[in-house]
Amino acid sequence: MEFLSPAKQASAEYIVKRSRFIGTVSPAFTESEADSFVESVRAKYPDATHNVYAYSVGLGTPIERLSDDGEPKGTAGYPILDVIHKRSLRNVVCVVTRYFGGTLLGAGGLLRAYGKTANLALDEAGALKYIYHSLMRVRVAYDQFGRLQRELENQGCVIDNVDYGEAVQVSAFVKEEAVPALTKRISDLTAGRAEISVSEGKPIPSAP
Repeated sequence: MEFLSPAKQASAEYIVKRSRFIGTVSPAFTESEADSFVESVRAKYPDATHNVYAYSVGLGTPIERLSDDGEPKGTAGYPILDVIHKRSLRNVVCVVTRYFGGTLLGAGGLLRAYGKTANLALDEAGALKYIYHSLMRVRVAYDQFGRLQRELENQGCVIDNVDYGEAVQVSAFVKEEAVPALTKRISDLTAGRAEISVSEGKPIPSAP
């Protein structure tokens, strides 16, 4: 599994008819992370007229939420979520803060303003590809550790931890589709003596 997310937190401003729109975006991988980010933006702009948001988070079928925060229904949160969809982004949260400038923009004007602000903020953030990796733990004797380490590095795995005890236990993140072949390869290299377990991992940024 791979997907695009914002490369970093970023913000951008857009002013139309004296209304000031501030878009703030961030990567977020869980609903709680997204909700916390929304609250942090609300706390930053407590005097704003509106703090509108949309997000899409999680692996598999995404969890998606949006809020118009007092704007006419469908004119604020929806255009932000639409921008997220059109950019094929996952695990992203975007908040657009509005300070009302005294002139009504109408439904069409609001749709354009919220969508444009979200686009500007996402342009500032850039995009980064993430690839889901499973967590593999391998326990080997000390005389087999060197071969194991070279194999993991050659396969592009991300070594997370090495525990030196009675034997060596290596924890590494492995691309999900590579797990079966790598498991067999390690078993062959160690003459079946390696103890291998695989558990839930996490998305890892791909090298630029």
